[in-house]
Amino acid sequence: MYFLSDGIGNRDDLADLLESIGKLNPIQIEVLSGIVEKFAEDIQREHILTDFLDSQAFEYFSTRLSAHHASSAVALKKENFEHILEHAFKRSGHQAKLTEDMTHRGADIQIDGHFHSLKTEAAKGLNPKSITISKLMEARWIRDLDSHEDAPDQVRARVLSHLAEYERIFMLRSYGDEHRIRYDLVEIPKEVLALVEDLGPDDFRPLTAAGGTGANVMKGGRRAFRLVLDGSVEKITISGLDVRLCPLHACWELSRPG
Repeated sequence: MYFLSDGIGNRDDLADLLESIGKLNPIQIEVLSGIVEKFAEDIQREHILTDFLDSQAFEYFSTRLSAHHASSAVALKKENFEHILEHAFKRSGHQAKLTEDMTHRGADIQIDGHFHSLKTEAAKGLNPKSITISKLMEARWIRDLDSHEDAPDQVRARVLSHLAEYERIFMLRSYGDEHRIRYDLVEIPKEVLALVEDLGPDDFRPLTAAGGTGANVMKGGRRAFRLVLDGSVEKITISGLDVRLCPLHACWELSRPG
């Protein structure tokens, strides 16, 4: 069994754990047994890129995924993802904290002084080959557009300014069937999203009744993604982002609880 360097991989800590288990009531033992059984499962996992998650952070994150699905068939929500990731980095010796102020708008976590944005995607019927960012950023300014011809200048100013608030974007995607669930940790390259800089007035459709519009963003003659200015909820959505443009950092596959 793999233990982190300061974990319970020594006799004293293991003895303390066994003593604590002996004090649990039957229901607590039952719940704990389910978690232990989940840890014993043969979970498929792969750590592909190590420039974000190091080996110890990956191990901790994997263990917390197993613990979550010992009792829940529901995919990790964004808050769970953020919390587990924060502790994974702390556990592997990094300085990490979730951002709570608005100094860096759009940033969700600070790791060793670097700010990053975190996203999740777990929609029913998720297409593994196409990524949706349901809210890249809030955009109340959409309601002030007089015409779709105003959109390019606003997008360049607002979106590029937003992207400058953090260094990298990571998304935890989850999909599968009623028996198995898979997670992919992918990076959304900022330089791909920054291609909105090249959009012109003719790329946007006329404003809808809700005041929104959208445009296809191209890369190398092919559509990279669609930018949607959603006037009804005043946010910017990215849809149809080609997963081949987004590096895969790690993946996991495990069973849902019966």
